[in-house]
Amino acid sequence: MKLLNKQISKEEITDKAASGIAKGILKSQNGFANYMQSLSKNWKGKQQWIFLYIVCLSFGGFSIVAIVNPFRAKDTNSSLIPKPIAVPRSIHRQRNGFAITENEFQQVQEYKAKHPNLQKERPGLFDSLSMIEEVYYSQKKITQWKTNIQ
Repeated sequence: MKLLNKQISKEEITDKAASGIAKGILKSQNGFANYMQSLSKNWKGKQQWIFLYIVCLSFGGFSIVAIVNPFRAKDTNSSLIPKPIAVPRSIHRQRNGFAITENEFQQVQEYKAKHPNLQKERPGLFDSLSMIEEVYYSQKKITQWKTNIQ
C-alpha cells in the first residue's frame, strides 16, 4: 500500500522514461553491432571495403532521392491550394423577400422540438438556432413595418 501512497513528481517520471528509451536504443545498437561483427568477422579487407561502398552508395542514393523528390513533384495537391471564401449574401440588403424563408424557420422549430435537451447537449447549436429564429422575427417585423408605411 505504501507504493500507491508515494508521491511521484512529473520530473521523476520523465527522467525514468528518458533513461528507459536511451537504454533501449543502446541495447538495439549493441545488438546490431554484435550481429554485424559476427557476420563479417571472417571477411577479408577487400570484402569489407566492397560492403562499405555498397552501404554508402545505397544510403546516399536513398538520401538524394528523398531530397530531390519533393522538388520534382508536378502534381500539386488540391488541398494545399488556397480556395476563395464564399461570402454569404447580406440579410439586410436582400430585396426579394425573406433571407430566411418560412420553410427554413419551420425546419428549425421542428428540429428544436425533436431535440428537447439540445440546450444542455449542444449549447452552441441551440444558440445558432435561436439566432436564426430572432433574425426571422426581425425580418418579419421589418417587412410588416414597410407595408404599414406604404
